[in-house]
Amino acid sequence: MIPARAILLYHAYFVYNNVNYLSMPRQSNISELEQLAASQWGMFTTAQAQALGFRRNQVSRMVDSMRVEPMCYGVYRFVAGSEPANADLKAAWLSAFPKETAAERLAKRHFDAVVAAGTAAAALGAGDFHMSPYTFITAVRKQTMRKNMRFLGCSLDEADVAMVDGLPTTSFERTVFDLLRLDEDPSLVDGFMRDAARSRGHAFDFERLSELLGPIALRHGFPEGGAAFAADLVLRNASDVLVDRANDALRSAVADICGSEAFRSAAENASAPHLDALRDAGLASSLEAMRRTLLDSIGSLRLDVVKGADLPGAEALAKSLAAATAELPKPDAKGIASALVKAARPFDAQEEGSDSIGEEA
Repeated sequence: MIPARAILLYHAYFVYNNVNYLSMPRQSNISELEQLAASQWGMFTTAQAQALGFRRNQVSRMVDSMRVEPMCYGVYRFVAGSEPANADLKAAWLSAFPKETAAERLAKRHFDAVVAAGTAAAALGAGDFHMSPYTFITAVRKQTMRKNMRFLGCSLDEADVAMVDGLPTTSFERTVFDLLRLDEDPSLVDGFMRDAARSRGHAFDFERLSELLGPIALRHGFPEGGAAFAADLVLRNASDVLVDRANDALRSAVADICGSEAFRSAAENASAPHLDALRDAGLASSLEAMRRTLLDSIGSLRLDVVKGADLPGAEALAKSLAAATAELPKPDAKGIASALVKAARPFDAQEEGSDSIGEEA
């Protein structure tokens, strides 16, 4: 007769092994989960794992075996492979709507969660902001008890969203608006705009920024409409960048003129007919294109608004931009000849032809 203790030990062993077996995920399920995670920066959510046939305790055992690691509430990452950039932000974004895959969410016409405010500023790489609390604009009202996440339920124009490192993120202009409407420190907003213009090379869309700032202009001491508010922000934080960009475009335009075959031919032949040759060579249209490039480089900052806003430094900015624009060669015979004279001066080999060209003009 088998002792009762032996029966109990055998029963316990049988139960233990069967529980372990039942707790082990199938290899096919693991492969599916790995494929899903590969499309989501190596991550998956508990809800996604359950949809593939996993139980919560099976995910926990994968954590215990150090096959996956927890990223945030309900989100895990496979340990194998390098950690993606902004991994914590991506994990937070996945956790906002955990049942759907990243591919399903990104395929929607209107994104369900867009990185916003200080989190967007950090993702855009400008200013002195931290990712956390992770802030998202959601298409539907959403709440959370997590202290490191925040949802802003409001409408969002598609034009104000850009893809940054794989995540939908508010544009520079929309980020400025969100920071201001959430009463962020104005000095931090200024720093964000300066970094955006200087380090990131962003030319602020003045018209769009004005439109966005309209509803909060009065609250910040500016007239309705947002144009004066936008002009003040751009003038204080990006005007020097606009002038530098305009001057760079001017230097590039002059260099293109000097390098053209038409210029070299004109410099060698100072006779009047060379102007017709220049026109025939298409230099006039090239100059017009250069002028448009220069004006575009200034951005959409309207000088009439800047002048009319009576803002500190507005007059100096307007004069600087006007001077840069005036220096660009005019696409006519006299303007071409004058440009050739100015452009030839730095080139010793062409100095003799420069004066004669100027006299012809």
